[in-house]
Amino acid sequence: MDVQMRLYWEAYSEIYSTKDLIRELQNPLRHYENEFVEGAIVDIGCGQTTFLFDYLDTKRKLIGIDNDKVQLKLLKNRLDALPSNTADVQLLNLTLLVDALPSEPYSVVFLANILHFFNLQECGQIIDQLKANLMSGSFVYAWVHSDKYYMNDPSKPGNNDYFKHYFTLADLDSLFESVGFERVYYSETERYFSKKEMLTQERWLDKYMDHLKISNKKERKSLKDENLINNPESDLIAVYKMR
Repeated sequence: MDVQMRLYWEAYSEIYSTKDLIRELQNPLRHYENEFVEGAIVDIGCGQTTFLFDYLDTKRKLIGIDNDKVQLKLLKNRLDALPSNTADVQLLNLTLLVDALPSEPYSVVFLANILHFFNLQECGQIIDQLKANLMSGSFVYAWVHSDKYYMNDPSKPGNNDYFKHYFTLADLDSLFESVGFERVYYSETERYFSKKEMLTQERWLDKYMDHLKISNKKERKSLKDENLINNPESDLIAVYKMR
């Protein structure tokens, strides 16, 4: 994790309580919980905004996977602070397409805000890697930036340097081919950041300017005016069930 991201997640931890995360979590799989097959619930790229909070009261094994140790430590701190938490939670520092995933049956896999950091071919390899642990009835949740995302400008050099791919529904369906999966849920959203999210952005920017030792008030204001723009985020969410 570079300094910018470390400071962002530090600011995020200061602004958002665990109660905030649980309250704001949007999880369409709540509608399908009586259909879950036996197996672990796995959140890949879990960060702190993990979906695992939704299943702490179940007897299922919960696995959180992230390639950043700082994020996993912050998540562990949140879990340890919860009263009477006796859930079977395993937090693993693994990198997709580099490290092997835990070899056991997966009932549910969450891929939230992770696939757009890979190109479409790599995303296909990730799904192939998952299939070894999926079974008939397993669910996979995918949340990705859409091709309408404000940063997506194919005419711009370096458009895919950070986010490697911006998705259409057809892109997602191509990864979860109908011969193997059934799409049971789909939504497309566009929304602006809330005041709390913008406050997080501002606190992060203050921390980063402090790190760079920028003290001139005019320069700090100029950087805030340039960076604290509330652009609409456009995302796709789809849930697939293995046949």
